[in-house]
Amino acid sequence: MTLNKKVLAGLVAFAAASTSAQAVTVAANDGWELGVSGLINQFLVHTNNNNSGTDDINEVRDGLLPAFINFDFKAPTMNGLDIAAHISFSPSTNVDSYGATTLGGIEQREVYFTVAGSFGTILAGKALGLYSSHNILTDQTLFGVGYGGGGNLHTTLGGIGLGYDYAAWRSQFKWTSNDMNGFKIALAVMDSTVGVLTLSGKPTGSILSGDVDSEDLRYEADLSYSGAFDGGSYTAWLSAMHQGDKIAGAADLKDDAQAWTVGGTLVVGGFEAMAQYSDSQGSSSATVEREWNQFIVQAGYRFGGTTLVSAQYTELEDDSDFAARTAAYGAGFENDDTIEKITIGVYHDVNANLKLVAEYSKVEDDLDTGIDQDIYSIGGFVFF
Repeated sequence: MTLNKKVLAGLVAFAAASTSAQAVTVAANDGWELGVSGLINQFLVHTNNNNSGTDDINEVRDGLLPAFINFDFKAPTMNGLDIAAHISFSPSTNVDSYGATTLGGIEQREVYFTVAGSFGTILAGKALGLYSSHNILTDQTLFGVGYGGGGNLHTTLGGIGLGYDYAAWRSQFKWTSNDMNGFKIALAVMDSTVGVLTLSGKPTGSILSGDVDSEDLRYEADLSYSGAFDGGSYTAWLSAMHQGDKIAGAADLKDDAQAWTVGGTLVVGGFEAMAQYSDSQGSSSATVEREWNQFIVQAGYRFGGTTLVSAQYTELEDDSDFAARTAAYGAGFENDDTIEKITIGVYHDVNANLKLVAEYSKVEDDLDTGIDQDIYSIGGFVFF
């Protein structure tokens, strides 16, 4: 496993915190270990807006990922238990150092502890959600830009909302089983959220994290399988979430939010492929019920084990109720709507600490009022 993959494992907390994933590890005499790792990325991005009257945009900024600095703590194994903790901070290169946004451009995405044993692993704290986590982690634009530049956002959006829902960083209790001949089960109860991701003023396919109190909790579940064969490997997943409609001190939402996603990856020699599908419905107000589905197909080839050339096609179809959508978002959103994105990228590992990236993305909405962009980006990552 190369360093960048190790750092990614530390970023998303997909498994229990592990000091083996750190670039620098310090061990104390009593067996405690401290690991420090991180990444910094920067891109030059040109967005060609093809809509009439919309200016093009040139930016020097980070991509889908901000920078990360990770601290991992691990206690010596005692009574069959492995206890660890993880804290990360996420500065952005695209935010005013003295601005009001997230303390001058620093997000606090992860803070949790884990307890692992024969029963599996318990995670408690704030970490990446279960639902849609596989989706974003297998998206080639995770180490790129994708779409969503402009407006000086903290990061770009990669494929979020145009191929899969946002997993988001959620306060949670999560149990993950130990490996069962390739199968793993994970169950989580999380702080509830409300709100939908918007693009150019239009709702896209994602329910965000949020700061609204609710009378209901959010529940997520995941079943995954991974295996290997001579010259290759594969993974598959099925995830789902459910959230109630009770918002404390405000009007209840029209309906519960619920979603599921299925997908898989295949690696054969240098060939790499991924496909995923998501089906979601939820409410953004007491009168508007939204429904949407999304999918990604992605394929590429890794030359010499270091240079991945990959292409993907993503699509979002909004099936929300016509009248309700028009009442909530105005004229131009009343018809069935499909947004497509094509991304072609080259991702080259110079060594374990340096990755160079070049991407082209085309985003097109079938509504005349929708987004129509060509996005060119070039940049790279340093992992430490």
